[in-house]
Amino acid sequence: MVWSWIFNGFRLASGLIVLPLVLRVLTQADLGMYYVLLSLVALVPIVDFGFGPTIGRFVSYAMGGAETLQAHGVPNPAGGSTPNYPLLWQLLLTTRRLYRYLALAILVILGAWGTFMVELRIGETSSPLITRLAWAATLASTLFDIYSNWWAVYLRGLNEVRTAARIGVVALVVKFIISVALLLSGAGLLSIPIATLASSVVQRHLARVRTLALLKGAPPPEGVSIKENLRILWPNSWRLGVQFLSGYLIVNANTAICLLVFGLAANAKYGLSIQLMNIVSGMAMVWTYTKWPVIGQYQARRESLLLQRTLWPRLWLQKLTFLFLAAGVLFCVPFLLRWLGSGKEMLPVSWMAVLALGTFLDLRFSTWCTLISMENRLPYLWPTVATNILSLTLSLILVHFTSLGLGALVLGPLLAGSLFNYWYWPIYAARGMGTTLPRFLFLGPTKPPSRA
Repeated sequence: MVWSWIFNGFRLASGLIVLPLVLRVLTQADLGMYYVLLSLVALVPIVDFGFGPTIGRFVSYAMGGAETLQAHGVPNPAGGSTPNYPLLWQLLLTTRRLYRYLALAILVILGAWGTFMVELRIGETSSPLITRLAWAATLASTLFDIYSNWWAVYLRGLNEVRTAARIGVVALVVKFIISVALLLSGAGLLSIPIATLASSVVQRHLARVRTLALLKGAPPPEGVSIKENLRILWPNSWRLGVQFLSGYLIVNANTAICLLVFGLAANAKYGLSIQLMNIVSGMAMVWTYTKWPVIGQYQARRESLLLQRTLWPRLWLQKLTFLFLAAGVLFCVPFLLRWLGSGKEMLPVSWMAVLALGTFLDLRFSTWCTLISMENRLPYLWPTVATNILSLTLSLILVHFTSLGLGALVLGPLLAGSLFNYWYWPIYAARGMGTTLPRFLFLGPTKPPSRA
């Protein structure tokens, strides 16, 4: 937890130091383009198509002693709790081959869509040449990230959460130092993409060395069937991929709406507000994020009570952390922006409060759905896709038929999620642990009833 908080502390430092520096150095139009580049980088989980989380979950199962893998449901344990090293090697070799192909896919998809998005308003930026170079650097760093940084995902699946957090800290320090140096030297939009690429190189090297050291005592098995492993990975991976794709399209659609209807200056305000709330959500999420690998092991061994005991205090700490940090954003950031004198601003406090509520409910929804996915099932897929489509529809209606302005992009997702997803899936997930949501939240862990 300490290392994970240090990791998130450096992410917060990026918000407290790098972001104000970005606000001061970039013009309003360049800041709007900066958030366009950020929205394009968010395409990475889409091209990953859900393989990363699925592989991490399967690595947890193998660490918990799973004998084999299966496409749906938690696999049967091998009768002990020792790691299944042949299965771990199979997953590693399969993952390495898979991500070579995914890197080629992202070159085609992100290259085409990103170029269109960048060229859409490039004439408004201070230097079209620098903007194009920044986009090329963003594409290069993203390709390297998808090609190599799966090593960190695999390492966390091995329950090396502390080691992964330490490596993440080192990589973030590298990114932080290079970002600040380049921004101060006048590199402008080029600064963050170049720093991101350097950070990814460091993270990949350290995670790879540590992972191979952990598996060194067990040689890789002969005749690994990569096609068969991909066949097992695919059913839930494509479902996650569809979910990520629908979520990405909504975020990117909101950015496109903001650019087309309100312009780059408004996109800078909207993007800054979203980024601040994402920082808050990421800081709060660490309480549960660090325990998903061991929760996967509990699932593999059918240890529901231990799972509840691990999850319960962290859920409450996550909620309280979010509320505390969100309050800081609402009441402190406007004064900081005025003090910086950058001329930049976030959404009005009233709309920021609505955005904070929506982000809190999204975090809650994501946490409970991650717990459900640890059973190697994704029953929430199509309701989530439907909600995302409804969210976009509501945003478009509110933008064109009301005077809410940017508030329409905040209110649409909140209304759509509140209809079903925000309240149903926490109830469903608690029932899967053999308890009820009120009992679990307010009375704590309880032993599931016997299934005899």
